[in-house]
Amino acid sequence: MKDTKLLDDTLLALLRMPEDQRSAEAIKAHLTLASTAAGLKPNGATELQLEHLQLAAAAALLAGELGEGFTYRTNLRIGPGLEGLELFASIEASGGGQPRFTGFGGTAARVLAQLRQAISSHGLAPAAKLQRPREANRSPLRHLPRKRHKETA
Repeated sequence: MKDTKLLDDTLLALLRMPEDQRSAEAIKAHLTLASTAAGLKPNGATELQLEHLQLAAAAALLAGELGEGFTYRTNLRIGPGLEGLELFASIEASGGGQPRFTGFGGTAARVLAQLRQAISSHGLAPAAKLQRPREANRSPLRHLPRKRHKETA
């Protein structure tokens, strides 16, 4: 399915982009969007898409470690005033309450480091995982005699 308006707008935005903002990532992002709007299927995930997926997975784990009361969001930001492209993630208390932690950067690792620093500076630590009680050994083989190890002299 073609979206000619999106295709035209994307290509025009790329042509109008100031030369100092035309990084390889920005050009690739615009061309990927244009090819998708033209109905072409990309051959595989780009590095930026993989970074975004890594960030989403890491933010989900971090929000889960903080407890059930936290949600996360990740975004890929493109726009004026940004050097190329930027990944963004936020972890916040459910219901839009406080606290809210944010991170920006060009890689998932950089964003995750900012999130962890913000969380630790706020004094929060990931919730300790509750250990399940150890289950009793109900195997009937437990009644068999064990072989003793030979003592070495």
